[in-house]
Amino acid sequence: MHALDKRIPVTIVTGFLGSGKTTLLNRILQENQGLRIAVIVNEFGEISIDHELVIGAKEEIVELANGCVCCSVRGDLEDAVKNVLERTPVPEYIIVETTGLADPRPVAQTFLLDDISEQVKLDAIVTVVDAEQFGRHLQTSGTTIDQIIAADILLLNKTDLVNDTQLDKIEREILDLNPASRILRTSHAKADLRLLLDVGVFQLERMQTQHHHDGKCHDPHCTHENHHSRLQDEEISSVSFRAARPFDYEKLSGFMENLPTTIFRGKGILWIDGYDEKLIFHLVGDRSQAVAADPWKEDEVRENRLVFIGKRLDSERIREQLESCLV
Repeated sequence: MHALDKRIPVTIVTGFLGSGKTTLLNRILQENQGLRIAVIVNEFGEISIDHELVIGAKEEIVELANGCVCCSVRGDLEDAVKNVLERTPVPEYIIVETTGLADPRPVAQTFLLDDISEQVKLDAIVTVVDAEQFGRHLQTSGTTIDQIIAADILLLNKTDLVNDTQLDKIEREILDLNPASRILRTSHAKADLRLLLDVGVFQLERMQTQHHHDGKCHDPHCTHENHHSRLQDEEISSVSFRAARPFDYEKLSGFMENLPTTIFRGKGILWIDGYDEKLIFHLVGDRSQAVAADPWKEDEVRENRLVFIGKRLDSERIREQLESCLV
Protein backbone atom coordinates (compact mmCIF):
# COMPACT_ATOMS: atom_id res chain seq x y z
CA MET A 1 0.00 0.00 0.00
CA HIS A 2 1.13 3.54 -0.77
CA ALA A 3 1.47 5.98 2.11
CA LEU A 4 -1.14 8.75 2.11
CA ASP A 5 0.30 11.87 0.46
CA LYS A 6 -0.45 14.72 2.87
CA ARG A 7 1.22 17.44 0.81
CA ILE A 8 -0.87 20.47 -0.18
CA PRO A 9 -2.20 20.20 -3.76
CA VAL A 10 -1.43 23.06 -6.18
CA THR A 11 -3.42 23.90 -9.29
CA ILE A 12 -1.96 26.29 -11.86
CA VAL A 13 -4.63 28.17 -13.81
CA THR A 14 -3.38 29.58 -17.09
CA GLY A 15 -4.80 30.79 -20.39
CA PHE A 16 -4.48 33.72 -22.75
CA LEU A 17 -5.69 37.22 -21.88
CA GLY A 18 -9.46 37.37 -21.32
CA SER A 19 -10.05 33.63 -21.63
CA GLY A 20 -11.88 33.43 -18.28
CA LYS A 21 -9.18 32.59 -15.72
CA THR A 22 -10.42 35.06 -13.09
CA THR A 23 -14.04 33.97 -13.68
CA LEU A 24 -12.95 30.38 -12.99
CA LEU A 25 -10.99 31.45 -9.93
CA ASN A 26 -14.00 33.32 -8.53
CA ARG A 27 -16.17 30.26 -9.14
CA ILE A 28 -13.71 28.06 -7.23
CA LEU A 29 -13.60 30.48 -4.29
CA GLN A 30 -17.39 30.75 -4.16
CA GLU A 31 -18.00 27.00 -4.39
CA ASN A 32 -15.09 25.64 -2.36
CA GLN A 33 -17.37 24.44 0.47
CA GLY A 34 -15.15 25.65 3.28
CA LEU A 35 -11.78 24.62 1.84
CA ARG A 36 -8.96 26.98 2.93
CA ILE A 37 -7.54 28.18 -0.39
CA ALA A 38 -4.54 30.45 -0.85
CA VAL A 39 -4.47 32.25 -4.20
CA ILE A 40 -1.34 33.61 -5.87
CA VAL A 41 -2.05 36.06 -8.70
CA ASN A 42 0.47 37.29 -11.24
CA GLU A 43 -0.46 40.08 -13.64
CA PHE A 44 1.00 41.97 -16.58
CA GLY A 45 0.94 45.76 -16.31
CA GLU A 46 2.26 48.44 -14.00
CA ILE A 47 -1.00 48.99 -12.10
CA SER A 48 -2.27 46.45 -9.59
CA ILE A 49 -5.80 45.39 -10.57
CA ASP A 50 -6.21 41.63 -10.81
CA HIS A 51 -6.38 40.89 -7.10
CA GLU A 52 -9.35 43.29 -6.77
CA LEU A 53 -11.22 41.39 -9.47
CA VAL A 54 -10.98 38.20 -7.40
CA ILE A 55 -13.85 37.58 -5.02
CA GLY A 56 -13.01 36.27 -1.57
CA ALA A 57 -11.15 37.23 1.55
CA LYS A 58 -8.44 39.71 0.62
CA GLU A 59 -5.91 38.04 2.90
CA GLU A 60 -6.15 34.95 0.69
CA ILE A 61 -4.70 36.83 -2.26
CA VAL A 62 -0.93 37.05 -2.72
CA GLU A 63 0.12 39.27 -5.61
CA LEU A 64 3.31 38.92 -7.60
CA ALA A 65 5.39 41.50 -9.45
CA ASN A 66 4.60 42.93 -12.87
CA GLY A 67 5.35 40.83 -15.91
CA CYS A 68 5.69 37.32 -17.26
CA VAL A 69 6.34 34.56 -14.71
CA CYS A 70 9.73 33.53 -16.04
CA CYS A 71 13.30 34.11 -14.85
CA SER A 72 12.70 37.35 -12.97
CA VAL A 73 9.47 36.50 -11.17
CA ARG A 74 10.13 32.87 -10.26
CA GLY A 75 12.08 33.98 -7.20
CA ASP A 76 9.06 36.03 -6.11
CA LEU A 77 6.81 33.02 -6.68
CA GLU A 78 9.05 30.82 -4.57
CA ASP A 79 9.00 33.41 -1.76
CA ALA A 80 5.22 33.77 -2.03
CA VAL A 81 4.69 30.02 -1.74
CA LYS A 82 6.99 29.81 1.30
CA ASN A 83 5.10 32.70 2.95
CA VAL A 84 1.78 30.96 2.30
CA LEU A 85 3.11 27.73 3.84
CA GLU A 86 4.11 29.60 7.01
CA ARG A 87 0.54 30.77 7.68
CA THR A 88 -1.57 29.51 10.54
CA PRO A 89 -3.69 27.64 9.79
CA VAL A 90 -1.88 26.27 6.76
CA PRO A 91 -4.02 26.40 3.59
CA GLU A 92 -5.53 23.16 2.35
CA TYR A 93 -5.13 24.12 -1.29
CA ILE A 94 -3.06 26.57 -3.37
CA ILE A 95 -4.11 28.05 -6.71
CA VAL A 96 -1.75 30.06 -8.90
CA GLU A 97 -3.31 32.24 -11.60
CA THR A 98 -0.64 33.18 -14.14
CA THR A 99 -0.64 36.26 -16.31
CA GLY A 100 -2.25 35.57 -19.68
CA LEU A 101 1.12 36.10 -21.34
CA ALA A 102 3.01 33.41 -19.40
CA ASP A 103 4.14 29.94 -20.36
CA PRO A 104 3.01 27.97 -17.27
CA ARG A 105 5.86 25.45 -17.42
CA PRO A 106 8.48 27.61 -15.65
CA VAL A 107 5.80 28.26 -13.00
CA ALA A 108 5.30 24.53 -12.57
CA GLN A 109 9.07 24.03 -12.16
CA THR A 110 8.97 26.21 -9.03
CA PHE A 111 6.82 23.59 -7.28
CA LEU A 112 9.35 20.87 -8.07
CA LEU A 113 12.12 22.55 -6.07
CA ASP A 114 13.29 20.29 -3.25
CA ASP A 115 12.42 22.56 -0.32
CA ILE A 116 8.93 23.27 -1.70
CA SER A 117 8.04 19.84 -3.09
CA GLU A 118 8.31 18.36 0.40
CA GLN A 119 5.21 20.36 1.39
CA VAL A 120 3.25 20.77 -1.84
CA LYS A 121 2.42 18.64 -4.88
CA LEU A 122 1.43 19.81 -8.34
CA ASP A 123 -2.09 18.54 -8.96
CA ALA A 124 -2.83 19.90 -12.44
CA ILE A 125 -2.17 22.64 -14.95
CA VAL A 126 -5.58 23.93 -16.07
CA THR A 127 -5.58 25.99 -19.27
CA VAL A 128 -8.63 28.12 -20.08
CA VAL A 129 -9.23 28.73 -23.80
CA ASP A 130 -11.60 31.35 -25.22
CA ALA A 131 -13.52 29.44 -27.92
CA GLU A 132 -14.70 32.60 -29.67
CA GLN A 133 -11.20 34.12 -29.84
CA PHE A 134 -9.33 30.85 -30.40
CA GLY A 135 -8.15 31.50 -33.96
CA ARG A 136 -7.19 35.08 -33.20
CA HIS A 137 -5.22 34.10 -30.10
CA LEU A 138 -3.27 31.45 -32.01
CA GLN A 139 -2.31 34.12 -34.55
CA THR A 140 -1.66 36.80 -31.93
CA SER A 141 0.74 34.95 -29.67
CA GLY A 142 2.78 31.76 -29.57
CA THR A 143 2.13 31.76 -25.82
CA THR A 144 -1.36 30.37 -26.48
CA ILE A 145 0.24 27.28 -28.00
CA ASP A 146 2.61 26.95 -25.00
CA GLN A 147 -0.37 27.10 -22.64
CA ILE A 148 -2.30 24.45 -24.57
CA ILE A 149 0.70 22.11 -24.78
CA ALA A 150 1.31 22.44 -21.02
CA ALA A 151 -2.30 21.66 -20.03
CA ASP A 152 -3.35 18.56 -18.13
CA ILE A 153 -6.95 19.80 -18.23
CA LEU A 154 -8.24 22.20 -20.84
CA LEU A 155 -11.36 24.31 -20.29
CA LEU A 156 -12.82 25.21 -23.67
CA ASN A 157 -14.69 28.26 -22.40
CA LYS A 158 -17.31 30.66 -23.85
CA THR A 159 -18.88 27.82 -25.81
CA ASP A 160 -22.16 29.78 -25.83
CA LEU A 161 -20.58 32.17 -28.36
CA VAL A 162 -19.56 29.46 -30.87
CA ASN A 163 -21.54 26.80 -32.77
CA ASP A 164 -20.96 23.05 -32.39
CA THR A 165 -19.17 22.69 -35.74
CA GLN A 166 -16.64 25.34 -34.73
CA LEU A 167 -16.21 23.75 -31.30
CA ASP A 168 -15.48 20.35 -32.86
CA LYS A 169 -12.87 21.96 -35.12
CA ILE A 170 -11.24 23.76 -32.16
CA GLU A 171 -11.11 20.51 -30.17
CA ARG A 172 -9.37 18.74 -33.05
CA GLU A 173 -6.78 21.54 -33.25
CA ILE A 174 -6.22 21.37 -29.48
CA LEU A 175 -5.78 17.59 -29.55
CA ASP A 176 -3.30 17.93 -32.42
CA LEU A 177 -1.21 20.13 -30.10
CA ASN A 178 -1.81 18.14 -26.91
CA PRO A 179 -3.33 14.65 -27.39
CA ALA A 180 -3.08 13.90 -23.65
CA SER A 181 -5.23 16.80 -22.41
CA ARG A 182 -8.71 16.36 -20.97
CA ILE A 183 -11.07 18.85 -22.63
CA LEU A 184 -14.11 20.21 -20.77
CA ARG A 185 -16.55 22.48 -22.61
CA THR A 186 -17.79 25.37 -20.47
CA SER A 187 -19.69 28.63 -20.59
CA HIS A 188 -18.81 31.34 -18.04
CA ALA A 189 -16.21 28.87 -16.66
CA LYS A 190 -18.99 26.72 -15.13
CA ALA A 191 -17.17 23.46 -14.61
CA ASP A 192 -17.69 20.72 -12.04
CA LEU A 193 -14.90 21.44 -9.54
CA ARG A 194 -14.60 17.71 -8.84
CA LEU A 195 -13.12 17.42 -12.34
CA LEU A 196 -10.62 20.25 -11.74
CA LEU A 197 -9.35 20.17 -8.14
CA ASP A 198 -7.45 17.41 -6.34
CA VAL A 199 -7.54 15.21 -9.43
CA GLY A 200 -3.86 14.20 -9.47
CA VAL A 201 -3.37 14.39 -13.23
CA PHE A 202 -0.15 16.41 -13.41
CA GLN A 203 2.43 14.39 -15.36
CA LEU A 204 6.03 15.35 -14.62
CA GLU A 205 7.40 13.06 -17.32
CA ARG A 206 5.30 14.73 -20.02
CA MET A 207 6.40 18.19 -18.99
CA GLN A 208 10.06 17.18 -18.88
CA THR A 209 9.89 16.00 -22.48
CA GLN A 210 8.41 19.37 -23.43
CA HIS A 211 10.68 21.64 -21.42
CA HIS A 212 14.12 20.52 -20.24
CA HIS A 213 15.06 22.23 -17.00
CA ASP A 214 18.32 22.60 -15.12
CA GLY A 215 17.51 25.60 -12.94
CA LYS A 216 17.62 28.06 -15.83
CA CYS A 217 14.93 29.36 -18.13
CA HIS A 218 15.20 27.56 -21.48
CA ASP A 219 12.78 29.73 -23.39
CA PRO A 220 14.77 30.36 -26.61
CA HIS A 221 13.66 33.97 -26.48
CA CYS A 222 14.86 34.57 -22.95
CA THR A 223 18.20 34.65 -21.11
CA HIS A 224 19.16 35.94 -17.67
CA GLU A 225 21.83 38.18 -19.17
CA ASN A 226 19.54 39.75 -21.73
CA HIS A 227 15.86 39.35 -20.95
CA HIS A 228 14.81 39.24 -24.61
CA SER A 229 11.39 37.72 -24.13
CA ARG A 230 8.69 36.44 -26.41
CA LEU A 231 6.73 39.54 -25.42
CA GLN A 232 9.36 41.69 -27.11
CA ASP A 233 9.44 39.43 -30.19
CA GLU A 234 5.70 39.82 -30.57
CA GLU A 235 5.77 43.55 -29.69
CA ILE A 236 3.24 43.00 -26.92
CA SER A 237 3.04 45.79 -24.37
CA SER A 238 0.71 47.22 -21.76
CA VAL A 239 -0.57 50.77 -21.29
CA SER A 240 -1.50 51.71 -17.74
CA PHE A 241 -3.62 54.71 -16.82
CA ARG A 242 -4.41 56.11 -13.40
CA ALA A 243 -6.38 59.27 -12.55
CA ALA A 244 -7.79 60.87 -9.40
CA ARG A 245 -10.66 62.46 -11.37
CA PRO A 246 -13.83 60.72 -12.62
CA PHE A 247 -14.56 59.88 -16.23
CA ASP A 248 -17.39 61.47 -18.19
CA TYR A 249 -19.53 58.50 -19.21
CA GLU A 250 -20.34 59.70 -22.74
CA LYS A 251 -16.75 60.66 -23.55
CA LEU A 252 -15.41 57.37 -22.23
CA SER A 253 -18.01 55.42 -24.24
CA GLY A 254 -16.88 57.24 -27.37
CA PHE A 255 -13.27 56.34 -26.64
CA MET A 256 -14.13 52.67 -26.08
CA GLU A 257 -16.04 52.50 -29.37
CA ASN A 258 -12.94 53.62 -31.28
CA LEU A 259 -10.19 51.61 -29.59
CA PRO A 260 -7.27 50.49 -31.75
CA THR A 261 -7.87 47.00 -33.16
CA THR A 262 -4.42 45.98 -31.86
CA ILE A 263 -5.74 46.08 -28.27
CA PHE A 264 -6.87 42.57 -27.35
CA ARG A 265 -7.36 42.91 -23.59
CA GLY A 266 -8.45 45.67 -21.25
CA LYS A 267 -9.40 45.64 -17.59
CA GLY A 268 -9.83 48.11 -14.82
CA ILE A 269 -11.75 49.79 -12.04
CA LEU A 270 -13.67 52.84 -13.21
CA TRP A 271 -14.85 55.94 -11.34
CA ILE A 272 -17.66 57.45 -13.43
CA ASP A 273 -19.05 60.88 -12.68
CA GLY A 274 -22.50 60.57 -11.09
CA TYR A 275 -22.11 56.89 -10.14
CA ASP A 276 -21.81 55.81 -6.49
CA GLU A 277 -20.55 52.35 -7.43
CA LYS A 278 -17.20 51.25 -8.76
CA LEU A 279 -17.48 49.82 -12.25
CA ILE A 280 -15.44 46.73 -13.10
CA PHE A 281 -14.33 46.99 -16.72
CA HIS A 282 -13.39 44.09 -19.02
CA LEU A 283 -12.51 44.16 -22.71
CA VAL A 284 -11.79 41.01 -24.72
CA GLY A 285 -11.40 41.38 -28.46
CA ASP A 286 -14.28 43.56 -29.63
CA ARG A 287 -16.48 42.79 -26.62
CA SER A 288 -16.45 45.07 -23.59
CA GLN A 289 -18.52 45.43 -20.45
CA ALA A 290 -18.58 47.59 -17.34
CA VAL A 291 -20.40 46.01 -14.40
CA ALA A 292 -21.38 47.85 -11.21
CA ALA A 293 -19.57 46.52 -8.13
CA ASP A 294 -19.65 47.66 -4.50
CA PRO A 295 -20.24 51.36 -3.73
CA TRP A 296 -17.15 53.44 -2.99
CA LYS A 297 -16.51 53.52 0.75
CA GLU A 298 -16.49 56.85 2.55
CA ASP A 299 -12.82 56.57 3.53
CA GLU A 300 -11.74 55.10 0.18
CA VAL A 301 -9.67 57.12 -2.27
CA ARG A 302 -11.60 57.24 -5.53
CA GLU A 303 -9.56 56.81 -8.68
CA ASN A 304 -9.57 55.28 -12.13
CA ARG A 305 -7.22 52.40 -12.89
CA LEU A 306 -7.04 50.92 -16.36
CA VAL A 307 -4.69 48.57 -18.19
CA PHE A 308 -4.76 47.82 -21.93
CA ILE A 309 -2.64 45.06 -23.45
CA GLY A 310 -1.97 44.67 -27.15
CA LYS A 311 0.49 44.87 -30.03
CA ARG A 312 2.44 47.97 -31.05
CA LEU A 313 0.37 50.28 -28.84
CA ASP A 314 0.86 54.05 -28.96
CA SER A 315 0.84 54.48 -25.18
CA GLU A 316 1.19 58.27 -25.24
CA ARG A 317 -1.80 58.72 -27.56
CA ILE A 318 -3.99 56.30 -25.57
CA ARG A 319 -3.18 58.12 -22.31
CA GLU A 320 -3.92 61.51 -23.93
CA GLN A 321 -7.28 60.23 -25.18
CA LEU A 322 -8.18 58.86 -21.74
CA GLU A 323 -7.11 62.14 -20.13
CA SER A 324 -9.54 63.99 -22.44
CA CYS A 325 -12.40 61.77 -21.16
CA LEU A 326 -11.97 62.95 -17.56
CA VAL A 327 -14.33 65.46 -15.95
